Amino acid sequence: MRNVRRAALAPEAPAMVNPSPLRGEVWMATRVASGRGIAPERLFYSGAAWSMLAAVLIGFAPSWFLVPFNGLPAHIVPPTPLVHLHGAVFSAWMLLFVTQTSLVAAGRTDIHRRLGLIGLPLVLAMIVIGTITGLAGIARASGPPVVPPPSWAAIPLFSVPGFGGLILAALWKRRVPQSHKRLMLLAMVPMMGAAFGRMPWFGGLSGIVLIPSLYVVALALWDMATLRRLHRATIWGGLFAFGAVMIPVLVWQTPAWIAFANWAAALIG
Repeated sequence: MRNVRRAALAPEAPAMVNPSPLRGEVWMATRVASGRGIAPERLFYSGAAWSMLAAVLIGFAPSWFLVPFNGLPAHIVPPTPLVHLHGAVFSAWMLLFVTQTSLVAAGRTDIHRRLGLIGLPLVLAMIVIGTITGLAGIARASGPPVVPPPSWAAIPLFSVPGFGGLILAALWKRRVPQSHKRLMLLAMVPMMGAAFGRMPWFGGLSGIVLIPSLYVVALALWDMATLRRLHRATIWGGLFAFGAVMIPVLVWQTPAWIAFANWAAALIG
């Protein structure tokens, strides 16, 4: 009888069957913590982060990163101090993003949590600087020659709030790892259009809309492979991210948007 009571009080081993959807995050976290599937998950998220960093370095190399060595290409509008500040802040974020995913992949979540304290101030700075830079780009006519500057401003003026909204949601869900990491990855999707769109291999809108959206598809496929369903953060975050990259090209030529863009640009002089 005493042995029966001991067995009843003993901690249960992690269940290996897929529970109800309401407990999916707990089940997934248990699987990862127990070692099963840990390598693929770390590889997926860290690999996505490193690919985004590579895209930023390649896309912005001619117009920003390599300018001190190669000079500014003739077709690029010279950057202002605001543009340099924008580039420096967003580059700092990319380094933080890759560092954070690498720390989790290395199992150093203690450093990950401490380093995350600088994330919120940096994100808030990015939202303000990115929005002002996007509006200032109308007067600079820094977009493609075939697109009117007020129309082109739709890209940053949607991508920056899309990024900021998803990042803030990810920080709010920081104690729910499976939601947090998905929202962090999806938050980067609206920002990737600026990098992929500058690459010569992706013409037209493919680099702005199609290629960044592949990260949403990849995350959905990851969910189906590991959870056998789409995670709630993937569904809602994916829709939000896709809207941030798709809506600009749907509205940027409308009279209402052009009027709004010109009005907003006038606010900053």
